[in-house]
Amino acid sequence: MFERSRRLWLLLTLLAVPAAAEAQREHTVRPGQSLARIASRYEVSVDNLAAANQLRRNAQLRPGQTLRIPERGVHYVGRGETLAAIARQHECSVAALRSANRLRSDSLRLGQRLLLPGFDSVPERQEAARQWGRPRSPGVASLYRRTIDRRLRVRLVDSRGRARTTARRRLQELMRANPRDHARLGPLPPPRLIEMLARVSDHFGGREITIVSGYRGAGRYTRASSQHTSGNALDIRIRGVPHTELRDYLRETFQNVGVGFYPRSHFVHIDVRSRSSYWVDWSGPGEAPEYQRAGEAPPADATPAETARTQMPGPADEDEGELAPEDE
Repeated sequence: MFERSRRLWLLLTLLAVPAAAEAQREHTVRPGQSLARIASRYEVSVDNLAAANQLRRNAQLRPGQTLRIPERGVHYVGRGETLAAIARQHECSVAALRSANRLRSDSLRLGQRLLLPGFDSVPERQEAARQWGRPRSPGVASLYRRTIDRRLRVRLVDSRGRARTTARRRLQELMRANPRDHARLGPLPPPRLIEMLARVSDHFGGREITIVSGYRGAGRYTRASSQHTSGNALDIRIRGVPHTELRDYLRETFQNVGVGFYPRSHFVHIDVRSRSSYWVDWSGPGEAPEYQRAGEAPPADATPAETARTQMPGPADEDEGELAPEDE
């Protein structure tokens, strides 16, 4: 009895460690270690590690010195860095960087911690973990393609949240139009789609993500201008996660994405594009699209409960942008 209680206590302790470790990850320097060696161990950049500790890139370390390890999705301001230079480095806009950190000016200080656009803060990740569970391995996703009953567990991003080339190729395999035809692949999915998929997986506790559809050639209900034809889109669902929860997380978290909600089907559409868009498609599985745009009424046979779930904005809220059916 005592042994079982001790094991339970140990398990609960281990489950509680990741939240604190992610919020305050530190490293104690051992003899002979350099910034470059420590950065390589934790898969962070030397510059970001140096800036996080207000050190020069070539600084000499002393044994016993404690270093703060940058967490994923965070940039620490280095010497002479500007907001514009940081935005260029991380391929985002100055406005997005300013908004993510609630900055009122572009002035920065050495070692200042900046949350990169498109990443959750530590408190947000901890809140998601309480609701959905903590991902066993952040950045690693469990994917399932239903048409061939194939499961794949793959590391999608590196420690900086950037898409891995290997992950793009493996996802390309799962996204192909005919999963049994290995000779006909679609285009490589864009890095931003991979990075978004990794964040979705982490947010929902690493739960299995089913890919209902990925790359599709033009034809039938898919037009040539569809995001699916360029490999920029996925139709997905997540085990144990309501479609409304997935939809809301995508809309609230990411910029320049397309999100499609299907009240009468079994997936949520996501894609990467130059301008955010949200739409509702009332069609069922295998049916022709039946789009509802901002300001339009739902179908006559839509129930009040179905309509309420769509969260389709009215005529006064059309700043989200509309979707042309061929862009889905």
